[in-house]
Amino acid sequence: MEEDIVQYLLHGSFGVNVGPNAKELFLDQVEVEFDKGNLQTSIFYQIRALYQASQERYFQIEKILNEAEDMDGSPAFAEQLRLGMSLWEKENLKSNPLMQFALDTIRDKNTELNSDEESEFVSCNFLQNIVDPLQGVKKVEEICQKMPKEWTILQLCKGPRTETTYSVFPQIHELDAAIYFTLFKHARSVEYPTPICLRFSGPEQKELFQKYANIASKFKQCINVDPKEYSTKEAKKFYWDMLCELDQHISQALKDLKNFFFPWSFLFTGQPYIRPSAEATALAAKQRKAFATVDGFCNEYHWDTQARVLLSLTAFNVDLLSELEIHAICGLLTSNSREKSNAAKLLLQLQNAAPAECPEGNAESDNNSNSARRPSTHHYPCILIVDERLDHFFWEELNVQQEYSRVNSLQCLWRLHNLYADRMHKGYLCVDIIDGGCLVNPDNNLPKTEMRMRCFFDYWLPNWLKKIAQKPTQEELLKDFFKRSCYVYAGHGSGLQYLNGKHIARQQMNCVVFLFGCDSSRLHSNGLYSELVGSHLYYHAAKCPTLIGTLMPGLDANMDGVATEILSRWIAPNSPSVVPWQCIDHASWIKEGVAKPYKSDIPSYRDTPIYQFGSLCAVLARIHQRRFETKHYNTVPYVCRGLPVWNYNVQPLPN
Repeated sequence: MEEDIVQYLLHGSFGVNVGPNAKELFLDQVEVEFDKGNLQTSIFYQIRALYQASQERYFQIEKILNEAEDMDGSPAFAEQLRLGMSLWEKENLKSNPLMQFALDTIRDKNTELNSDEESEFVSCNFLQNIVDPLQGVKKVEEICQKMPKEWTILQLCKGPRTETTYSVFPQIHELDAAIYFTLFKHARSVEYPTPICLRFSGPEQKELFQKYANIASKFKQCINVDPKEYSTKEAKKFYWDMLCELDQHISQALKDLKNFFFPWSFLFTGQPYIRPSAEATALAAKQRKAFATVDGFCNEYHWDTQARVLLSLTAFNVDLLSELEIHAICGLLTSNSREKSNAAKLLLQLQNAAPAECPEGNAESDNNSNSARRPSTHHYPCILIVDERLDHFFWEELNVQQEYSRVNSLQCLWRLHNLYADRMHKGYLCVDIIDGGCLVNPDNNLPKTEMRMRCFFDYWLPNWLKKIAQKPTQEELLKDFFKRSCYVYAGHGSGLQYLNGKHIARQQMNCVVFLFGCDSSRLHSNGLYSELVGSHLYYHAAKCPTLIGTLMPGLDANMDGVATEILSRWIAPNSPSVVPWQCIDHASWIKEGVAKPYKSDIPSYRDTPIYQFGSLCAVLARIHQRRFETKHYNTVPYVCRGLPVWNYNVQPLPN
């Protein structure tokens, strides 16, 4: 009976109207098939479980973009109305002549302009109506091969917990389950395109889920205080002691997460590259040698494809591993003691033969004469497909040197890639940030944030459109801010209080969005178990390629500091004669809103080499490295969602 229901749900978008049971049924299949050893079938059901089909009502790929974006009489608008109907509404339409007449009138209003062309809508659910799991996985392989070869694509899916299906969301967050890790794209995907799946579980997972579920609420308890009650020296000490305790709690949670994925945490690493051509050639030679050595070993012992790929990736990243990790990996790849010993010897030989790796590039080291003679190793982006029930985990902290970007499903990633495929180069969406708009403190109750952010934009980007301490109208947001190459919001929350999310979803925008507010990109529930919503889902539906936001609340001054660090490292100043923002007297800016150099004779932006980064994800990685802010609660919340973007106005792409 259950199998018949699953087959029914695989057709069309029926899962939309079934409710939470649809996802749980798919997740049950994930576990059942994995236990049977049918890993590819399990992967198929994971992908289906993570995709929220109800988004198709406003979340579509347009094969032909409608140039008349706001023309209500276009055929596209009529099609959007039809797609937005529930099954009951579609059935009612058949016997409702008034609604039929209205739709026909809208559809035919501009027939002269669209006589031979109708906007085509292609579902982003490329698995729709595919009921054979193996056929579905083959489709996934085709999709992944069309995406940038530089990408590493990972998926994280939480296993089933049927008893929480109708619980409130915090309970779903807190209760533990196994985590399914699927590797869709990696350094050997061209040769071995079949996805790889690992399952992580253990007695420690219960405490791990409880820790991450409570971090945001613990932080709110620390900062939601009455200033009058904390006026004494003792009270202030108690306040900072609470934050210090929270910082230690987060630090331990990060260690626990990495230990949970032992010894495979290195898989959260993208493909490396080096800019100088000679060193890049040596890196490619090293990769070929490692893979050839592994292939010879696997051919000798007849290892299967999954073991071959995992051993290859281990060999390629062997410099990052300890001897303990190497032996643990080999023990998981084979139960044969002789093969395990020989595999470990192979990896240790590769590790001993490899030259010492140079650290990741950064502005400080690039200005150092020694590092200038040693090329830095960088890594291409790693795309994280994250289950909504795991989105509150700080995945970017597993490797703070790595560039990450999140999406909520493989279908979402495929849609965004399709929309911007022509502008994708070397794994990045190329953008030129030449204009922008900022909305600062629209509620007019964050005076210090207003002071600091006004100072920054007046100093760094005086040519931008600015609206400060005033609530925007819907028309201003849609016509003035969303049509620019960049939009920055600095205020309470995500800014959705000024424009309904579903209205955003109907727009066509290609600007990069920054939301500097508490929980600005955190998923939340509208009640009992339902599809989770978040600002980034609406923006991605509107074709916004990339969004920076937060997963938890933050302190105003610290968030302002992180915001200006990100923006100044990624966007060129209007005048190259200004002093780099990192050289501004931080105390004067924080307390007085004054931008002045912290000392005299500081070179201008024009004369400061490699101050900025083309990759926005690289700038965000610096935040997680705690180069600017040292406290975990000020750095772990920041995430990039969507496509990795590269501002070629400040740095050329990798060769």
